[in-house]
Amino acid sequence: MSRVSSVMGLSAFGLMLAACSSGSVSGVFPGMASSNPAKATIQLQSEPVGAEAKTSLGSSCQTPCSLELAASGDISVTFSLDGYQPQTIPLKPAPPTGPVEPGTYPAVALTPNPVMAQLEPVTPVVKKKPKPRKHVAAAKPKPPAAQPTQPETPSPSPQSQ
Repeated sequence: MSRVSSVMGLSAFGLMLAACSSGSVSGVFPGMASSNPAKATIQLQSEPVGAEAKTSLGSSCQTPCSLELAASGDISVTFSLDGYQPQTIPLKPAPPTGPVEPGTYPAVALTPNPVMAQLEPVTPVVKKKPKPRKHVAAAKPKPPAAQPTQPETPSPSPQSQ
């Protein structure tokens, strides 16, 4: 019977470990095994203002604005505005700065923050007018080559008759 009770004890221990890894212990150990990644707020600006700022995570807003994003990996923000070339700026998690209190976790940040996009106007494609074609006259026949003139034969003079 001791063998059965030890197997049951191991099974119960295994179930407790499974519960810990699923994130149910986040109340006991804050930040550990959490299914919610840390979030960071970023400020988005553009010149000119009014551009749509869309993140690679799918959230978007119209500049100037701010978004709260999961700071778990590399993210990009694409700024777009009619009449301007779109611009994409990559964001990276920033290393923690400053001292961290014992028992706390460092604040999560993304860099750069604020994110500033300088949008360039779209250069209109100017179609060059085709150069007018020179009208080439139809090949004219060359004037006949000058015929060598033969000396006229002298007409008989009236005296010789």
